[in-house]
Amino acid sequence: MEKKEGLDLMGKNPEVVAKTTEGGRENAEKQRISKEKIQSEVALTKFEIAKNTAIFTKFFSENDKEAVLSSIPEGTKKVVCIDTPSTPHLLALVQELLNRGIEVEVRDHHDVLAPKNPREQEIADSAKSMRSLVGEKAVISDREANPACSSLIAVGEFASEGVVIIADPDPDGLLGTMKGLGIVYETLDKDASILDGPRSAQTAENLSQDAFLFVRAMSTLPPFDANRPQISTSAKARLFSDFVSTISGNEEARQNLTSKVVEYEEQVKVANQLVETAEEVTKGVVLVDTVGKPRFNLTTLSNKLEAKPGCMVTVTRKDNGPIAAKHGGIQYSLAVAKNHKDQLNLQDLLPEGFTSSPEEGIISNTSFLLHVNEETWNNAVLPALKAKLS
Repeated sequence: MEKKEGLDLMGKNPEVVAKTTEGGRENAEKQRISKEKIQSEVALTKFEIAKNTAIFTKFFSENDKEAVLSSIPEGTKKVVCIDTPSTPHLLALVQELLNRGIEVEVRDHHDVLAPKNPREQEIADSAKSMRSLVGEKAVISDREANPACSSLIAVGEFASEGVVIIADPDPDGLLGTMKGLGIVYETLDKDASILDGPRSAQTAENLSQDAFLFVRAMSTLPPFDANRPQISTSAKARLFSDFVSTISGNEEARQNLTSKVVEYEEQVKVANQLVETAEEVTKGVVLVDTVGKPRFNLTTLSNKLEAKPGCMVTVTRKDNGPIAAKHGGIQYSLAVAKNHKDQLNLQDLLPEGFTSSPEEGIISNTSFLLHVNEETWNNAVLPALKAKLS
């Protein structure tokens, strides 16, 4: 696949031009400024893949929904949501698209068939609501049946004019989008399932050569800064585009990814140093404080921490991320060690009736990953871990 002109423009905010209404240009200008302000405040990545627009984002807030709506090109006939967990804001987006006469399809694997806590029940209820909105066009499975969202998609089934893809901004979302648009390789589904699982499994032994190159390059992306989200979203757009072009045989794109490996190796060294500072905060829970430290490779850090005797949960205290941006610059990110994924549900550690959003200081969409602010860590998660594991 040859690179399109649109790919050369990545890194620039998409231009949002409001239509001039009968009320005059002043009203149109206000609409344009409002839309550009919304787009500048959210983590939204947009670029062209083949002949289709692809939008990568999460749906945490009303601004996320509005940013996506303003990014959808005129003339769009169908929107396909790939690997996007059903949330109230995604449901509102889908309803608005249907109201505009745009067809909507969903391919997702975040359903919970037997909810065991309020958060899992909320996820299951949202999936049910999505099915009510779009009927059989909502194909929503669970991670056990479909570890990769790409496995719910046929090769090239969305490669049609007027189709826009909205996907989760992670490797599984990208690979699912590629498959739907007909850009595939032999081990795509296997790579997607590994890249959407524990970081400790994302190794050269488990991944294809191209996927391992991609995951190393991913680790060099600048951390998300809520005050300047364009920096990270533009870098991700370039990286995603280079991976798509690499799979399509573009050697220049492959070299772009390869050049990131030097930076990756430096981050591996930092990760190895951080491992030496780890402490067991309670039985089976190993924490590393990375605040103020140089960039590090998270996969290396996770692997080394999980290798410590008795480790069941790894915790990284850090000064970046969507929660850190809204809660004093600190975020705790937890992961269940891969050998204990079936023994511990991190959602059980949270207060009953919690809301998953950066504003609330909690992000939880799976049982084995959790991100919280410092208050929730100190007052809820750590005490619950001590009670459960000690």
